[in-house]
Amino acid sequence: MRHAAFKSTGSARRSGPPAKASGGRARAPVVVCSLAREDIVVGRRQLLGAAGAAVLAAPLLVPQPAAAGPLPQTLVPVDQLGLIQKQAQLKDFRLRAEAAIKEVVGAADAPACMRLVLNDAATYDAATKTGGLDGSIVLPEELSRPENAGLDVIVEKLAQAKAKIDAAGAEDGSGPISWADLLVLAAKVTTQAEWARIKRSRAQIASGGDVIAGPAFGAAWPVRLGRVDSPVAAGGRVPSADAPVSEIKAFMERLGVAPGSNVGTGLFSAKPPFWERPTLVLWTAAASDPAAEEERFVAADPATFKGYKQNYDRSRKTVTRTDYEVDFIDYFTLLTGLGATFKKDAYLHPEKVTAMF
Repeated sequence: MRHAAFKSTGSARRSGPPAKASGGRARAPVVVCSLAREDIVVGRRQLLGAAGAAVLAAPLLVPQPAAAGPLPQTLVPVDQLGLIQKQAQLKDFRLRAEAAIKEVVGAADAPACMRLVLNDAATYDAATKTGGLDGSIVLPEELSRPENAGLDVIVEKLAQAKAKIDAAGAEDGSGPISWADLLVLAAKVTTQAEWARIKRSRAQIASGGDVIAGPAFGAAWPVRLGRVDSPVAAGGRVPSADAPVSEIKAFMERLGVAPGSNVGTGLFSAKPPFWERPTLVLWTAAASDPAAEEERFVAADPATFKGYKQNYDRSRKTVTRTDYEVDFIDYFTLLTGLGATFKKDAYLHPEKVTAMF
């Protein structure tokens, strides 16, 4: 480091006493210190280096977490839940119910599950607005009717699934599932299982069959839940499984049609809810042998049912079977709404939410 240069007003080599100011007082020499620019730069570097060394030498201070313990939670009542929360709860409930159903029934049970739904819903009386899909078919009085013979076996299977669903509902507050909703989900689950089995059987490799049978290539099947059960058996009589096709056709055409309505009575009148095509789709799916039942319908009334069956046969030979499956779901949804009463907040429960500060 270069030394500072000192200057004085007098000569540095001059000897002798300092000069006196006027008045006889000695005048001290004025000294001026001059630093070169290089000296200033080096000095700053040294200061910064020293400061950095001090920082490195200091202990590292890390914020310490708060004392361990559960975060406070608040319970949000059902009437204050948001739409997304409600949808999530209903989806969880449905998936849990479907999983329990799959443990007791499968694709082979699809016709019996469809028969439960059809025979329960077909008790709907449009004049009195009674009956319909209200779960009353599981009551002994209805199960003992001739048209429901043999359905007690599938009801016993579904009772096992219901017990498991209800036990889980008691834990989280969602409550028990109604029989009406259980019947609808059972028909959906088993029918989809049968459709998936058919698609997999046609695939050359298993992985390809799994893809085609998966939800990406299947028709969407939304189900509205919240049906309320009836403790009273419904009146009316549903045709037996082996009833003549003409009797079945006439019964289905009247189903859901109020007395005095001009539905289906005139040339340009609207079709009844369950005209020939929905009848072919729904009734035959509820038969013990759906394919044979379709053939029986065509043989009995080819002018009415032959064309519909040919169209569905073409659809069912395709990979995705879209036309047939979409129609089936639409007609099934219409059927499962007959006479149904829905509880607004069914299966919803208060939800714990972590409080954030």
